[in-house]
Order: sequence, then C-alpha cells, then structure tokens
Amino acid sequence: MARWDGIDEFIAVGEEGSFTAAANVLGLSVAHISRHVTALEQRLNTQLLTRTTRKVVLTKEGEAFLHQTKQLQHAMDDATQSLATQQTTPKGKIKLTAPVMYGETFIMPIVHNFMHDHPEVEVIATLSNEQENLLEGGFDLAIRLGHLKDSSHRARRLSARRFIMCASPDYLSRVGEPHTLGELTQHQCLIGNSSYWRVNENGRDKHIKIAGRLRCNSGWALVDGAKKGLGIVQLPNYYIENELRTGELVPVLTPYQPEQEGVWGIYPPRQFVATNVRVLLDYLVAGLE
Repeated sequence: MARWDGIDEFIAVGEEGSFTAAANVLGLSVAHISRHVTALEQRLNTQLLTRTTRKVVLTKEGEAFLHQTKQLQHAMDDATQSLATQQTTPKGKIKLTAPVMYGETFIMPIVHNFMHDHPEVEVIATLSNEQENLLEGGFDLAIRLGHLKDSSHRARRLSARRFIMCASPDYLSRVGEPHTLGELTQHQCLIGNSSYWRVNENGRDKHIKIAGRLRCNSGWALVDGAKKGLGIVQLPNYYIENELRTGELVPVLTPYQPEQEGVWGIYPPRQFVATNVRVLLDYLVAGLE
C-alpha cells in the first residue's frame, strides 16, 4: 500500500470533525473515508481518532500527525503547482537542427521570436544539410524538408513547399518557352545538387534527367543565374517567391509541376512532448504559414 494512502482522508476528517463532513469535502463516500483512515491507523499501529456516536476527536498522536501531514500536503500542493506551471510555461534547453538555408532564412527568425517571448528558454541550434541523428546527437527537434523516410520518430507538419520550374523573360524570348518535358533537352537547365528534376506527368510524380552548363549547390546562386538569362531552373518556392512576384522569373511547364511536399518538425518518440518543444512547434506552424 502506498505511504500516502489515507492521508488526505485523515486530514479532512481531522479538520472537519466528522466522517460525513470529510466525505462531502472530498466528494467521496463515508464508507470510503472510514475504510482508508482505519487502514492508515493500522499501518501506523497508532490510533489517530477517537470515534463516538456524535463526533470524532483527534487523539494526542492524531493532533501531532495532523500538523505534520498538513505540512506534507502543502508541500505536495506546491510541488504539483510548480510542475503544472513548468508544463504550461516554456523553459529549459532545446537542441535543434535544420537545413542551412531554410534554417537561416525561416526557422531561426521564428526561434528568435519564441525566445524573446519566453526568456527562460535556451536554444542550441545546429544548421546542417546533413541529416543529423536525433538520438545520437541528443536533439529535441529536427526540421526536415520533403518526403519523410520511415522512422520511429514523431512528426508534425509545419508547412509545405512546392518545386517550380521557371526562367527569366529574357531567356524565354531568346530561346523560346518549352511546353512539353521532352523540349527540355533543347534548353539550358541550371543544375543543383542533382541532375534530375521532380515532375508530375499524367498524375504521377517521376524524375527526369536534365543537362546544362551551370551546376552549383547554392539555390541562391541558381536564382541569380536564372535571373541573368542563363537557363531554366527548378527550385523550392521560397527561393523564388519574390522574383515570381516581380516578374523577374516566370513559371514554365506549370502542368508538370510536382505535388507539394511537407516541411516537418521531427522529435524523438517520447511519451510526453516537453512544453518548450511543443510551444516552439506551435510558433513554427504559425510563422511558416
């Protein structure tokens, strides 16, 4: 039997002076109160209450025990309240990782807002294009782009990204606009980390091989090359939103744009998600809309 069993019932009886009044205060039956107080006395091998037909009186031992257990009850209430506060107020350390460009441009500004609003939070951020192992690296949160691999980790969708094929008006006026995927062989394609682009044809996503005379692992460099008329580029929407809005770049082959994919927050499969991580995820969802 747990050491705390019967303590709340005994305190209620001692303060109220009767089993009936204690039962009303705790919302329990008189039989429940009597049974648990009796079990407590038996466990302590001490009579705490003198019972008569009219009232219940504390013994000398009961008075001393009531005083001590009330202090314990107050301490328990304080500890419970403290824990509840911690569970609703973000505090403590968060170790997170995110891709370099996406982390610099989108994730960290939101993290900074979160830290400004919650000054008891400490953040250790690692921006890397390598997919860090959460458990080995001790990470509480990882930002992942695109389709997720099967994993035991938990995930929350934060936003979405779309890959868009586009080029400058100058390039299209000189070379012409492609209307089929096959026509890309007649064009300069600006190549990033892969020589394949994701496209959607007849409702199915697939990869097609592309070629060109510029290859670079920087999305921003490819944007600049496309703006200067060097060819067609395919990039996530967040690289080129401003250029599409101003008309410096225009979409091409829009019927073949692939389906959008997710931006995810990945975290270890713990039973409870820490308050600071949960609230940060809420900030990211709102900020990445």
